[in-house]
Amino acid sequence: MKRLFIWIMMLIPVFLAGEELRLSDAVKRAMDVSHGLNSSKYAVEKLELQKKEAASQYLPRIQFKTTYTHLDNPIELDLENLRQLIIKLEAGNQLSDINLQTIIQRGSPLTEQESALYSSKIASALESKIPSFNMMVLDGNMFRSSIEMTAPIWIGGKIQALNQGAKLNLKEGKLDYDITEEQLRSEVTTVYMLNKLLEDVVGVYKEAEAGIQKHYDQANSLYRAGLIAQYQLLRAKVALSEARANREKGEENLRTARSILGNILELDNVDNITLSTPLSYEKLPLDSKQTWEFVKQNNTTLKKLDIKKELVDIKRKADLGDYLPQIYAFGKYEILKKDLSLLDPRWAVGVGVNLNLFSGGEKIYKLKADRKLHEEVSEKQKEVESMLKKLTDKLYYSAASDLHTIDTFTTRLEEAQENLKLAESRFSSGLGISLEVVDANLMLEKLKIEKLQAIYNYTVNWLKINELGQNLEKSILTLEGKK
Repeated sequence: MKRLFIWIMMLIPVFLAGEELRLSDAVKRAMDVSHGLNSSKYAVEKLELQKKEAASQYLPRIQFKTTYTHLDNPIELDLENLRQLIIKLEAGNQLSDINLQTIIQRGSPLTEQESALYSSKIASALESKIPSFNMMVLDGNMFRSSIEMTAPIWIGGKIQALNQGAKLNLKEGKLDYDITEEQLRSEVTTVYMLNKLLEDVVGVYKEAEAGIQKHYDQANSLYRAGLIAQYQLLRAKVALSEARANREKGEENLRTARSILGNILELDNVDNITLSTPLSYEKLPLDSKQTWEFVKQNNTTLKKLDIKKELVDIKRKADLGDYLPQIYAFGKYEILKKDLSLLDPRWAVGVGVNLNLFSGGEKIYKLKADRKLHEEVSEKQKEVESMLKKLTDKLYYSAASDLHTIDTFTTRLEEAQENLKLAESRFSSGLGISLEVVDANLMLEKLKIEKLQAIYNYTVNWLKINELGQNLEKSILTLEGKK
């Protein structure tokens, strides 16, 4: 089994050697391995949770509380004076009854000595019958356990503003994700197209080297036959050396570009992978005005600034809520009743109102700051829109200029190819010199590279316009022939 695994690992490069990599596949691979994109994804997921957290503010809060309290001294209610007053009043009433009976029986009231005696006996009897009025209000050690509930009814629109803000923050976070995704797509596309440009440039260098090699071989034959001077052979040899150096330098640049692409895609070896999306172009589908309208309607940065303005308005509404009353419902239920005092209820429910009457001018300054923030965002939006307009126009007219340049190459290349044939024919017949053939080869090589560079510049400029309009994915499919 281990040997089979080793063989598979050895064969992987062989499989990769014949693998084609389209631009859309390269973009997908980069998105799968991008840590920045994953970070943006987690940021969106965090904002989704914060949106749910904001929605939970509509629900009541239920808490379980338990406490232990030790007092320095128990709290007692001393009502002894009231007890003595009751005894005194009751003793007076009973003494009046006895005095009335005595008058009825013997025709005269109680004497002072009799009254004092009866009062003493009555008071003593009442003292023994009426218990103490002293009461324990709170013990020195108290355990309390309760369930408490609070529910917002109206808090000046703050909860509504909180939820609206959470929704907009999530929307903004998704736009940030789209921006990160589009920037990554643009980076991969630019590097991919650079690789295609350098591949084609190396191909041109190879054609030029082959052409000059052919000329050198012909010059060498003519020199040996004594038909041309040695300096012409030396000129052809120098040209061949320069062509070989150009080709090697181009291959080195291509290896560097391949390495950059491999780093973005996190692939160890991309040298043997065939990049199958060609370096092609289509003519501009929109005029400059339509292009700007397209960018303006779809640009994510402008959409983010619209959201910023909405967030400022929502913040202002929330700050205005500080001037309004806050109404809430509450309830409480005591689980343990052992240590409750006479004044503590077992349960209670009610409604409360809070109204901030004075806050030292804080609310006024908040509202003034909100207005300034709204003005700041509005000016920033105008600034960004102006910068985007300038950038879009610059990219558009650069692309249009590149397109015009591309259109001129058809005739120029035909002329250069015809000039090369004529120079080779003249040299073969002895009427021309080696320098003419070398220059004709170099001119044809220069024109081919300039055309490739113009196509690359046009493609990159138009892709950047589509990046500004959040349309790069469709543009890539267009490059791959998938409308």
